[in-house]
Amino acid sequence: MLRASWRKPPAPLPEKSYAGLLADLARSRREIVGAFEIERRRIERDLHDGAQQYLVAAAIKIGEAGLDVDPASASGRLLLAAQDDADQALRALRNTVHGIQPSALLDLGLESAVRELASRFPGVQVRCPHPLPPLPQGVLSSGYFFVSEALTNTAKHAPGAEVVVLLTTDENLRITVTDTGPGGATVRSGHGLSGMRERLVAFGGTMTISSPPGGPTQVLATMPLLLGPGQSGYLDQTRGTPP
Repeated sequence: MLRASWRKPPAPLPEKSYAGLLADLARSRREIVGAFEIERRRIERDLHDGAQQYLVAAAIKIGEAGLDVDPASASGRLLLAAQDDADQALRALRNTVHGIQPSALLDLGLESAVRELASRFPGVQVRCPHPLPPLPQGVLSSGYFFVSEALTNTAKHAPGAEVVVLLTTDENLRITVTDTGPGGATVRSGHGLSGMRERLVAFGGTMTISSPPGGPTQVLATMPLLLGPGQSGYLDQTRGTPP
């Protein structure tokens, strides 16, 4: 004979416990992104101080060797080809290093780095009505790569559109990228802006997009500059480690 078995449902967690779990999750996300930023800078430093310097030395030695060889000879042509290969490898490596951690971002700050980035795209204006305050390293990187992804998307889907990048701060860093393209943009899973949204969420930030048919398209990233009590995980700006 079967007996119905009734179990008392588990007591719901107190509201404070839910809040604590959410805070722990947010902290964990920031610490993961913080560790990623530290590793990013380590790779950039190793490439700059290691492989890049060896390539520079190799290019110089090849050039010196070519001085004693007839350029029209087989050896001369081979040295010229090797010199060209070394120069191309050096340019490719420098582009890679710049993509990992743009030097202007650390040396000059977010506004200057964004202006330098925007200069590579046609029809882009950068507006920063007021000087930006010192920003945590994680916010610097997230803001920069958000702009990079937004400009890349615009160049791909709305070529020829005029673009304005607006940088403002209060308790948050707000970056707005607006273009005059045809609109209809969406955030699709697995694509660049989707990844940027996840990165922003790790710092308690948000990303919203407005793109009605006919345009304009506006993408807004918001990142809090002040954390609540006990919330850690932003990278210290000078030491590059979680405070």
